Amino acid sequence: MNTRRTFVKKSVLTAAVLSVAPLSSCVTISSTKAKVSMKSGQVGKALVLWYSQTGHTQRCGMVLAKELAQKGLVVESCDIRDFQKEQILNFDLLVLGAPVFYYDIPDYVKDFIKGLPDLNGVPVASYVTFGGPEGNQDNANYSILQLLSEKNGVPLAINSFRTLSSFPLAWSQDKVSEKTWNARYLPDENTFGEVRNYAGFIIDQVKENQPGVFVKKLTLRECSTFFGPEWWTKLLVKKHYIIKKNCVQCGECVEKCPVNAIDPAQYYVDTAACVLCFGCVNNCEYQAVHMEYSKETIIGFKQFLEQHDIKLYMPGELKV
Repeated sequence: MNTRRTFVKKSVLTAAVLSVAPLSSCVTISSTKAKVSMKSGQVGKALVLWYSQTGHTQRCGMVLAKELAQKGLVVESCDIRDFQKEQILNFDLLVLGAPVFYYDIPDYVKDFIKGLPDLNGVPVASYVTFGGPEGNQDNANYSILQLLSEKNGVPLAINSFRTLSSFPLAWSQDKVSEKTWNARYLPDENTFGEVRNYAGFIIDQVKENQPGVFVKKLTLRECSTFFGPEWWTKLLVKKHYIIKKNCVQCGECVEKCPVNAIDPAQYYVDTAACVLCFGCVNNCEYQAVHMEYSKETIIGFKQFLEQHDIKLYMPGELKV
């Protein structure tokens, strides 16, 4: 929770950073690399995990898993919410994906990684999905590898895949953001082609025993994380609750909420606990979650797609 005192501290720190001239993404803040030797140059069994709210990160992970399987690996894949952490030692390779969330990865993903057992030299790679060209995606990827390396994973590779934004504030105002509209058909076949190529690159890195050194760069978006952007965004959210007459008790909002802030039985949202991920609004098919931002009602991702007749691209591997 940000208080006035912590805000002042963050403001002073950020002012100090911004006083460095010129502010450049070439400036390295920190770096991470393998702390132990790689477990093996051979991969028999791979694990692909993701955290996904509207499906972009999931589809990329599923295609990546399919491609690894095509290359002869035994692959398991799922959302981190469905994975038992102690099973991770059964695998020779871990690839973990997450969406960029307020210019970083979600705290839920960070907490998941911190709760993993020692990886004992298992090679690891990351990917992120991001909705805007300036999403700080490289530093978000760094967050994943840095945490995995602290668990003695051996970092190999990162990649980022552009998608249609699932951030409702990009479309819930009078008009759709131009950047959002221009990306309305992403991820497309070219994107998934990049995902398939990334799977091959990861395998090559393992075979060649090529762990990497990864760096966090100084960017304006990185500086903004000092201010707690989700906290400031919440200041303009004045109403957030469940509409009783619309709710069918399907539980989708509960499943998507990373902080257990929703009780549909009581038609209640704990707004203090809410991290404003918009998972409840974006995934409710019945428009039962009401949220107002700056006095305007927010529509969710599914409603946005319907209103603009946007069909998400489904790669061949995932078609039934």
